[in-house]
Amino acid sequence: MRAAKSLQEQSKNWDSVYRDLQRQIIAGQLRPRERLVEDEIIARTDATRHAVRKAFDELERMGLVIRQPNKGVQVRDYSISEIEELYEIRDCLERRAASRFSQPADKALVDQLTDIAARHRDASRAQRYADVFSLNNSFHEVLYRAAGNQQLADAILQYTFATHPIRTRAFPSEELREIAIAEHFEMIEAIARGEGRLLGDIIGRHISGPKDFYLRATYIQGSI
Repeated sequence: MRAAKSLQEQSKNWDSVYRDLQRQIIAGQLRPRERLVEDEIIARTDATRHAVRKAFDELERMGLVIRQPNKGVQVRDYSISEIEELYEIRDCLERRAASRFSQPADKALVDQLTDIAARHRDASRAQRYADVFSLNNSFHEVLYRAAGNQQLADAILQYTFATHPIRTRAFPSEELREIAIAEHFEMIEAIARGEGRLLGDIIGRHISGPKDFYLRATYIQGSI
């Protein structure tokens, strides 16, 4: 029987399992609709059952997996119509937030976004996909919180979480990562000048790239 582990060890164990599964999903090693089998993960990682279930909880919270009756935990997937509907909502919400940047942004906000964008660029070029994932989320949350409507920012965050499996599938594409890097800096320039309409156009391009990649990879080519 396995000896009881300290709370600190269990926490570390959970975080390690979560990050490993997150990395595999982002990198496409775990495919849409693929089951995550609890016992297999325990055997492979030597994690506790509690740690694996906590990792599943976090993956579900981040929108990367779903739980289904009689099917357990699966990597999340969407139909074409669901994807189009989700991105129609995202486009409306995020353009609305962009329109609120009608005046040049404070230097502190520009500096904060520039720092995040630079770290995201470095992580992307080093192919540290987990860091790309978290820094990209940070960039957009800081941006939309600064728009001044917290209910709108919360709604954007909700739909961003819902599209995590779609967005992350594009991470292995160097071309799309470079486009995303450039678009982040274009967004910063737009808010620095108070050009909300231009910001909305950049955001529209920014969110459509990963969506189009996912549709091609999943429903046309069948693989990345």
